[in-house]
Amino acid sequence: MKLGTLLRITDINESDCKFRELAELGFTSCQLVYKPDEYTFKAAKIIKDTAHANGIEISAQFCGYKDNHSVFDNYYGFKTSGLNIEAYRFDRLEYVKKAASFAHEAGITDIVIHAGFIPNNPFANEYALMIAAIEHLCAHCASMNMNVLLETGGEAAVALLRLICDIGRDNLFVNLDPANMLMYGYSNPVDAMYTIGKYVRNIHGKDGVPPTDPRKLGDEKPIGEGMVDFYKLFEILRDLGYDRYITIERETSGEEQKADIIKAKKYFETMLSKLYN
Repeated sequence: MKLGTLLRITDINESDCKFRELAELGFTSCQLVYKPDEYTFKAAKIIKDTAHANGIEISAQFCGYKDNHSVFDNYYGFKTSGLNIEAYRFDRLEYVKKAASFAHEAGITDIVIHAGFIPNNPFANEYALMIAAIEHLCAHCASMNMNVLLETGGEAAVALLRLICDIGRDNLFVNLDPANMLMYGYSNPVDAMYTIGKYVRNIHGKDGVPPTDPRKLGDEKPIGEGMVDFYKLFEILRDLGYDRYITIERETSGEEQKADIIKAKKYFETMLSKLYN
């Protein structure tokens, strides 16, 4: 199992110091978060070279949408988030395709996206639009031998399973964020592993609690202070043969974020030593 964290790069010239700092913290992998106005192959080479020089494996590129119109809540999110929103779908899909081509040039095999809220109703118009968009993205990535990972959150586990099965691509997987499943209020991540566990290809090490306000997400928490049962979760994943990445995510900033990430790393190292040794 490889431990990493999300690495956000806004200035390509800071790549080396960003990867070096990650290595100094004892990490060997990361998910890259990089959303420039324009992706270039020159920047891809810089990312690839500086990651390699610092001994960091980029397990995936987390692809955002450049428009920044997404609202991550349980209300306006239905009309602003993801690839099934008609007003934004074309531009978002084109931007993510460019991100995938950039990632391929940087030697990254997987991209991660927030697809948006997946309807429980398979006959909903939004569901058909989502299938068409993700199928198109999967085909683009398949031409480069790359994988598309769907971040968990605003959907029931069975709805996510249905989407994966309906598309039927062998390069479509899950980026498991167990905290999101609780924070959106749609799934318990431990139970969900019986439904979608075999499709998990990367994991966000993040903790949280369910919502108490129907318009808002539940609160994110430092690892071990929320309601994710990580021991049971990884016990199931171990039995399913998962032995890939844990990418620690902490939705705060500054020294608090760094301190919580270091604590989370120790938490997972202790837990994994019991489960995998």
